[in-house]
Amino acid sequence: MKIDNVFDLEGFTAQDAAKPAIKYAFIGLGQGGSKIADSFASIQVSGSLDTAYPVMIINSNLGDMNNLKNVPMSNRFPLKGYERGVGKKPEVGKQAFLENGAELFEEIIRVVKNCQKIYVCGSLGGGTATGIINALIDAIADHIGIPVGAIVSLPDPDEIESKNAFNALSELLPKLEEFREDENERVYRVLENLIILDNQKIIKEHLLDKQNKYTWDFYSNYKVASTLHEWNIITSLPSDITLDAADIENNIFNTGSIITFAKKKIDLVKDVRNKEDLIQQIVTTYKEKNELANGFNYKEDTKALGVCIILPEGHKSLINQDTLEIIRRQLREEIPGGVYVGYATWGSEKYAIVYTIASMSGLPERAKNLREEARELHQKRLDREKKSKGGFKLGDKLEEEEKEPTIKKTASALPFSATTNKENSKAEGTTKKIFNPFKQ
Repeated sequence: MKIDNVFDLEGFTAQDAAKPAIKYAFIGLGQGGSKIADSFASIQVSGSLDTAYPVMIINSNLGDMNNLKNVPMSNRFPLKGYERGVGKKPEVGKQAFLENGAELFEEIIRVVKNCQKIYVCGSLGGGTATGIINALIDAIADHIGIPVGAIVSLPDPDEIESKNAFNALSELLPKLEEFREDENERVYRVLENLIILDNQKIIKEHLLDKQNKYTWDFYSNYKVASTLHEWNIITSLPSDITLDAADIENNIFNTGSIITFAKKKIDLVKDVRNKEDLIQQIVTTYKEKNELANGFNYKEDTKALGVCIILPEGHKSLINQDTLEIIRRQLREEIPGGVYVGYATWGSEKYAIVYTIASMSGLPERAKNLREEARELHQKRLDREKKSKGGFKLGDKLEEEEKEPTIKKTASALPFSATTNKENSKAEGTTKKIFNPFKQ
């Protein structure tokens, strides 16, 4: 199976028995979030043409929306009145959402019905997703009642985009620890988890791989879509010692945490001489092969860690209950949280695949430093402008030679205007009525 017919999913996702354990829905916001959601929209249920996940997008730019490949046209929603974009201004993006929110919220209810979790996706560098994401998460958590998570990307360093990302993230993070109670005494966490894609890290990784057939932005989107989908399939694979989907959901996904993933392929013929070699390869995966972001403090911040080893049928004797217990004990010596370990068998190749998923109470390094990054970029621009010898000052006007004065008649109407004073006065008094979608 492939994403967009170009990015390979692991072969075990194509088995007839490989069904998603959790029914996710994805809502893409803005250009970046819509592309992430579009990647999920291309994933099909094994053995059928059905899309694995319901997906919808909300965007202010019609051009960006029309360039998507997989989201059904019926699930693409423009922010009416803002079809030319919001110019990287989050306050305008939020206003656009509020003016369109009543209609959009009805469509969200339609798309996500019968789902078990909703992921809101967005790039935090621009204006649309950055302006919408916090208001939308509040509305979903408060009124739909389905657990909600967020998938966000940090932009490559840029003065405006880094500032936008910091401001949005500073509002988003407290929701991971915030509980509310509604009028029916339902107690819920506002945001169950947050998945962060660091575009700076992913771009560097992408440029080093000369075999890539696609640009870095698609690579980034494919990485998060493949990672989350493969984890969603793992618990349905044949195994004597399964990694239970409920354990992963309750102890990792729904813990008010940052979620980080790692993945490693191990050549069982070339790289593994004995069982001890394999164990060492497995227990180091979580801190060596991060998929989406780097710089986590696992020793201090790990709430829980899930590990699943996919073994080919011909090598399944390498893992048993004793092996898993050794792995579990070693990991418990390294991290403070709970450890959940399982394995599954698939295929006949010589490779084992190790997947880890961690629930973190701290941020990756890049996110921690966003404030300083934005300030430094701002200061560098000021320094450049100060040093610049350019500019638009030519000096004082040259005096003209004396000549006979001319008399110029002034028009009674306002200069540079085709309207009368009365018409201008009337225009200035006109105010735009802003619709509040959440007002009953």
